[in-house]
Amino acid sequence: MKKSPTYDELAERVRELEGMLDDEGRVVQWEILEHLAAVWDRDGPPGIVENRDLAAALHLGTGQASRALKILSTLGLTDHDTMGFASYLTPEGYDIAKNKNRKMPLDVQIKGLRAKG
Repeated sequence: MKKSPTYDELAERVRELEGMLDDEGRVVQWEILEHLAAVWDRDGPPGIVENRDLAAALHLGTGQASRALKILSTLGLTDHDTMGFASYLTPEGYDIAKNKNRKMPLDVQIKGLRAKG
């Protein structure tokens, strides 16, 4: 007879799955930062890219790209045009993208930049 998992076992599995989703979200955020920094380097600041083109270039769904852009915008690393169809890096976002320190959370890096400035 198969034993059913306990509540604690199920809760632990949910935490593991949520952690995987958080990790995936952070990877997407970094991919967006690095892509926008490359556009900034190629075309000059601020390196504006239409959101659908950004999603296509990174092989992301538009919803996935939108969620990541919303978080990055809330952190002050990206901004968007008045219609919300295109995004670009802020100077802080560019600095963090070029620093490429993926081990330190973005919000901690932002505090460090603001403390220096």
